[in-house]
Amino acid sequence: WISEFNGHIEDLVGSACQEGYRKIASYGGDGSLNAAVNGLVTQTVCSPKDVLLAHYPSGTGNDWTRFFKIPNKPKDWVQTINKNLVFNHDLGIIDLTKDGKPAKHYFVNIAGVAYESQCAVLITEARKTKSLFQGKLFYDFIVLKGLFSFQVPELTLKYSDVVRTEKIFNLCVAICRHNGGGMLPAPYADPADGIFDVTVFKDMPKWMVLKDYPKLRAGTIFKNPKVTSFRTNRIEISRTDKPDYIEADGEFVGLGPATFSTQKQALRFIIGEVPGVKEFPF
Repeated sequence: WISEFNGHIEDLVGSACQEGYRKIASYGGDGSLNAAVNGLVTQTVCSPKDVLLAHYPSGTGNDWTRFFKIPNKPKDWVQTINKNLVFNHDLGIIDLTKDGKPAKHYFVNIAGVAYESQCAVLITEARKTKSLFQGKLFYDFIVLKGLFSFQVPELTLKYSDVVRTEKIFNLCVAICRHNGGGMLPAPYADPADGIFDVTVFKDMPKWMVLKDYPKLRAGTIFKNPKVTSFRTNRIEISRTDKPDYIEADGEFVGLGPATFSTQKQALRFIIGEVPGVKEFPF
């Protein structure tokens, strides 16, 4: 089955479940995987965990498959699928506003607000034309393109027993570790523990963003004292002056205020390699 329009992947997955399929593979980038997950979670024929998902990476970022060591060569991918290594995976849930109405959106990798959500909007616009850049270079181009016009928002965060309001350059709500074509904003995230790793990039000069950008790709961004992290299974995020963009798995998905929550091990995926668990240092 080939998707032909925006939202078609969700419909196709729902139809597959209706017809009795319980093993479904999607093809494309992180956005295609996100659409397949949303189609699975929103269909009403069976429990999402009754379906075994697989994904063939053929997109710009391929961050989710990078994390799980899923190859992008057909022969290698088939060998990976035949090994049938099944992973019970957390599901992220976002309550937000879409088309002027309350809505839910689901994700399996990383969602966010502030600068990375602006980048998601720029990526959506760039995909309408043929870009000279692909993969990592595409994301580097987008990051640099929007940096100097970006106005750092003031956000209110509510999680656990904490309420804080401050200027935040970027914020990631992470199930897995990679986004942006190989960046590592959440190097300690565990996609099966039922908890988000939330990485907060506090307001910082733009020269510092550029200087420490290589650290973000190397997974050493926490050497910057302006970058911190905490863990929670639920967080409310609102911008104090206006609704902010919300992105999930690299896609613009709606507007805030938004509440992010997680459902532990709600999905099953075939993967290439079980990720090692790292001790959370904060």
